[in-house]
Amino acid sequence: MQSDERGGGGVVRPAPRFAYTEKFYEVFPFYLAIGMTAEQYWDGDCELVRYYRKAAKIRQDLKNQDAWLQGMYIYQAIGNLAPILRAFAKKGTKAVPYPDQPFALNTMQKGKKEQAKQEKQDEKAKAYFQALAMSFNKKFQEKGGGVNG
Repeated sequence: MQSDERGGGGVVRPAPRFAYTEKFYEVFPFYLAIGMTAEQYWDGDCELVRYYRKAAKIRQDLKNQDAWLQGMYIYQAIGNLAPILRAFAKKGTKAVPYPDQPFALNTMQKGKKEQAKQEKQDEKAKAYFQALAMSFNKKFQEKGGGVNG
C-alpha cells in the first residue's frame, strides 16, 4: 500500500535540524543585556523583542554619535593649538581661541547660526553704504551741488 492510498497525508517529515528552544536560550542573554526582563522575554508579547532590538540599535547609534562629536571637538582643539606646538613657531604665535558656542548639530541650529551671520553681514553692508553715501554727498556739496531730501 502506497502512502497516498492510506489517506495519511503523504510523506512523514523528519524533526527539524535544530530545536527552537535552543535558539531562544542562545539569544536570551542578549535581550537581558539590553534591558528586557526574563518575564518579558519568556512570557510577554513576542513582538516586544523587535522593539527592544530597535531601541538597542538607537542607543548604540546615539553613543556612536556622541563619541564622534567628542572626537570632533578634540580634533579642533588640537588643530587650534597646533600653531604654538610647532618646534619652530615664531615668537608671539598664539593659539586659536576655543569656540564660544557648541557646534550646530541639527538644521534648526545651523539655520539660526547662518541667519545671525547673515544679519551681521547685512549690518556691515548697510554701514558701508551709508558711509559711502555720506562721502558722496559731501563731495557733491563741496563742488557746489545741493542735497535734495
